[in-house]
Amino acid sequence: MSAAVHTAIVWEGPRRARAEERKVPGPLGPGEVRVRVTSVGVCGTDITVWSGQTARGRPGTVLGHEFGGRVIARADDVRGVGIHDLVAVDPNVSCGICAHCGRGHRARCAGRRLMGVDLDGGFQRTVDVPVGQLVPAPGADPRALGLIEPLAVGVHAVARAGVADGDRLGVIGGGPIGMASVAEARRRGADHTVLERDETRRTAIARTGAAAVAAGGWPDHGLDAVIDTVGRAATVRAALDAVRDGGTVCVVGLSHDDHLPPPDQLVRREVTLTGSFCYSTADLRIAAQIVVGQGLDTVPVDLTAGLERVPDLLDRIGGGLMGRGKALVVPRAEGPTA
Repeated sequence: MSAAVHTAIVWEGPRRARAEERKVPGPLGPGEVRVRVTSVGVCGTDITVWSGQTARGRPGTVLGHEFGGRVIARADDVRGVGIHDLVAVDPNVSCGICAHCGRGHRARCAGRRLMGVDLDGGFQRTVDVPVGQLVPAPGADPRALGLIEPLAVGVHAVARAGVADGDRLGVIGGGPIGMASVAEARRRGADHTVLERDETRRTAIARTGAAAVAAGGWPDHGLDAVIDTVGRAATVRAALDAVRDGGTVCVVGLSHDDHLPPPDQLVRREVTLTGSFCYSTADLRIAAQIVVGQGLDTVPVDLTAGLERVPDLLDRIGGGLMGRGKALVVPRAEGPTA
């Protein structure tokens, strides 16, 4: 294969994606860097685009928004980033000048576009991005860099739930965001229990040192906070049943059923009900620190080698075949120091 050509996973329409050979972009623009992708996660958003459930998807777009890699080139005006540096990429492309952007909340920008949905994403060999979207991860396992973006979602949710040292946290759903929340709760010194119906995932969760219980009941109630990564009516009710009076329920899941609780649950018990979406730049940096320290052990991971296997992987996940944890793809066989 020519050095000027690389592999990309392109969305063609509902339930159709394929590996395509594309020309590597030409010279970098001002303020840009070129990243050789070493790790990409598969997210529920990817499945939503792949299945045609969102109007934002455009045929011909390269999928993938959870990714990172190694810097292999930089524009002449780029400072503070070296060749070979390991980085994750913030996939939120924002205006950079509004109040939200100024506070480091790109995801709240009214002009936000997401790589892998609105723009080409990380399921390709190399990606050119503005230097401001890089999240440094020196010393990280290159295979784990795709964990930083989803981990930041959990970091943000735990912050929104107000979890502090010594608190007791319940997490509904032991998928990637639930386990990302556990990783941040552990960093903050909080106790944590995960409610997860899938036995395979419960086994994987237990191996991380977290307590995992089957759906149907918590081992106790009076929790200081509950993070609901599912967001259905039943799970919001379960969260309210488990949280103490004066506690916090934080909903992260994006279900579309009617799930708001009766007002008396919030008023009489003074329960705080809040939502959490995406993350801030600060959350990404915390997530990077966690991944640098823990690598592929940060959350349960299902690792796949080779971009050409992504279409089949999307078919399996889109068909409801969940693995034990986060689906993570390395574009080629990589070692921890590659």
